[in-house]
Amino acid sequence: MPPPDHSGGPQPNADSHFFPTWPPQWPEITESILQVLRSGHWGRYRGEATERLREKIVELIGCGHVRLVSSGSLGVESALRAAGISPGNQVALCGYDYPGNFRAIEILGARPLLVDADPAGFSVDPESLRQVSPESVKAVVVSHLYGVPAKIRQLREICDQKDWALIEDACQTPGMAIDGRPAGAWGDVAVLSFGGSKPLTAGNGGAVLTNNDRIASKLNAYLDRPSDSTPMSELQAAALLPQLDRLDECNRIRWETYSAIVAGVDWTGRATSSCRVTEPSTIYKAAFLTPRRDALIERLRRSGLPVGPGYRSMHRSSDRRCDKSGPLDRCRQLGEQLCLLDHAALLATGSLRSELIDLLTAAG
Repeated sequence: MPPPDHSGGPQPNADSHFFPTWPPQWPEITESILQVLRSGHWGRYRGEATERLREKIVELIGCGHVRLVSSGSLGVESALRAAGISPGNQVALCGYDYPGNFRAIEILGARPLLVDADPAGFSVDPESLRQVSPESVKAVVVSHLYGVPAKIRQLREICDQKDWALIEDACQTPGMAIDGRPAGAWGDVAVLSFGGSKPLTAGNGGAVLTNNDRIASKLNAYLDRPSDSTPMSELQAAALLPQLDRLDECNRIRWETYSAIVAGVDWTGRATSSCRVTEPSTIYKAAFLTPRRDALIERLRRSGLPVGPGYRSMHRSSDRRCDKSGPLDRCRQLGEQLCLLDHAALLATGSLRSELIDLLTAAG
């Protein structure tokens, strides 16, 4: 198996015998890139492909401003800057989250405040966040993880009541709707990622989204020096455009495979009972919670499945680096017990899907 990537869990294994290759080897991606090569636009700072990608993201999320950047991690840092985060500010986030979000807060000289995870999910628990004093916090970072959305409507209401900026990390969930609105449309500023293993991939890249003119202006002022300091290339945009056209189809297939797994593999029902994915969703990695996590991962890997552990919980982070709101027991549980199955396996259909279910049944 290849080593895990920094997004938590494994990268898909292109040599596996039962699930499709990821990144996708679709002919329309090849043709899109060739068109940019033939046109000569690949050498431009900004060209037709990046502009079309920006327009498609505006349409997908329904936001007024989209800034393409070099990575999702850089996008989170830029979003925090544009939201006015500066040295000495405190930023709340879940103690179980992508570690790059914690680092982005530190890089700005701000101080992370860790809150516990939702008992029925993997992101910020609204009840834990309500206990935080408004005077001590400037913003909240909220991530949608593993196809289970954060309770974003409640979190939005809390941020509005306490005058906090909401930074929405939608890096794993392009095309997912939450309470009738797209993931990425709830925050004051939001971020998408196009990293190598993501449901939309260009190897690297990301986007920062907002409907707030003031935030958009600050974002542009930070990134333009005067040329774009963290650009996305025309070739990357060309690779993404055909994937956006098939995003709904891929999300549907992943959902159908996940549903077949939960219905057909007994142990997965128990392992998802507290936080099951519901339709519509974008499942980047299917999450299974089990106290036998390490032994399960070993068995699944021997079967050739692309599995790995989740993020390491930050509940043990030094008090010199952050503050904590409570003992973060749910974060500790997630860090110790989550097993993740990569979304490339969820793209299996027909007999390949049946084989996947058989392998999961045998390994469990």
